[in-house]
Amino acid sequence: MKRLSLLLALSALLVGCGPSRLPSDFTTNSGPNNGTDSLDGRPSGFDRMADAIRSGNIPPEAILATIYFDFDKYTVESKERAKLDGVAPKAKGTKIIIAGYTDHFGTDEYNLGLSDRRAQSARDYLVKLGCNQANSEVMALGSQQADKAAAGRQSGAKDRKAIIVDVNYAGPITSGASKAAAPKAGASRAAPAASSDAPAPKSAL
Repeated sequence: MKRLSLLLALSALLVGCGPSRLPSDFTTNSGPNNGTDSLDGRPSGFDRMADAIRSGNIPPEAILATIYFDFDKYTVESKERAKLDGVAPKAKGTKIIIAGYTDHFGTDEYNLGLSDRRAQSARDYLVKLGCNQANSEVMALGSQQADKAAAGRQSGAKDRKAIIVDVNYAGPITSGASKAAAPKAGASRAAPAASSDAPAPKSAL
């Protein structure tokens, strides 16, 4: 009887365990409000643009920069840092959301984590340039908006990105807003050989 009770207790413990790695800003509409105006804990003023980002309707005029990443990486490469250098003066004077994305290769959970790291990496670089972190938020979109028809890593390059969006954009937000432009051919290095399971990201900003 004692042996059976011990086995049942162990089973319950194992069932309660599972993957716990979630993106730092991956939130659900639950929990305390913590003094903010948004149900998911996002500071006041960010919701309108956050909704547009989730639905894939970012107005092109609200996009400050689109940063692209190599396959399975979240480090901002030197060629992409120049874009952040260029938008830093504008970003310092407004509120921004940095939305991270991945291609469709890999599991949903892994891609959420990777997209979060991409957005965080871009924000960390902007903060180093003098941007106020309190005026920025990150969103992890994972592969939710990736091109599922992409047959290889090169064709999925356009989805490996972080978009810096001006929250204070006051223009209209309409369905079907233009997507960010894909990187030009030859703009990024050749991707490493494919593997069945994507390894953990190997580098940090």
